[in-house]
Amino acid sequence: MTLVIGGVKMLMSGMLDIVYPNRCQLCQTGLLAGEKYVCLACSYDLPHIERNGDEQSKLSHLFSGRLELRQTYSLFNYQKGKGVTRLLHLIKYHGKRRMGEYFGEKLGEGIIEKGLPDGKAGIDLIVPVPLHVKRQRKRGYNQSEHIALGISTATGIPCNGKILRRKTYSFSQTQFSKYDRWENVRSIFELRQTELVRGKHILLVDDVLTTGATIEACARELLKAEGCTVSIATLAARI
Repeated sequence: MTLVIGGVKMLMSGMLDIVYPNRCQLCQTGLLAGEKYVCLACSYDLPHIERNGDEQSKLSHLFSGRLELRQTYSLFNYQKGKGVTRLLHLIKYHGKRRMGEYFGEKLGEGIIEKGLPDGKAGIDLIVPVPLHVKRQRKRGYNQSEHIALGISTATGIPCNGKILRRKTYSFSQTQFSKYDRWENVRSIFELRQTELVRGKHILLVDDVLTTGATIEACARELLKAEGCTVSIATLAARI
């Protein structure tokens, strides 16, 4: 019954996208030419990390002493304003796959700006954080994979959603402490295609970075491959 209700909600959301394709997803005002998903006013109010030097510095040090990363990229500060929460919720739970890809492209453009002259920041492969097969079947898609596809579109870097597997169906993280979140995900991921990441620079993608437990568990699994290095990209980060 839950699967049926979830499917109906996603269908209705998709139909609304067709009927009302030109409304801001945050304030519901009509979008002007050149605006997509979010109007210029709402976009300006979103807490873009690249506008704040202190936040950029904090972002780059989020995993210091915990995990060796090459770069950490994110568009928005998750803690500031309700707009980011609303966007993430729409992308994650309301079937807004194309919106996830759109903001993934914006994230990819930011990576290009900070990267090497070839526009790829030396990254070889984009890998989204996986969902367990049961959760993905229930939701109908993996939001992190659509964000990763958007980054791939913007950068030209290939994306592979089958590198990692979530082998255990874990409980939702929202009510857990930082330590309990780490315990919840510490050993639930499995590296499936070691030969594809050996000696490669991998960009690991998720929708949001809060405690970092999930994405850290994924990164540690990737780093088991000889010569593999990891960077992280999320639409939002708590900093």
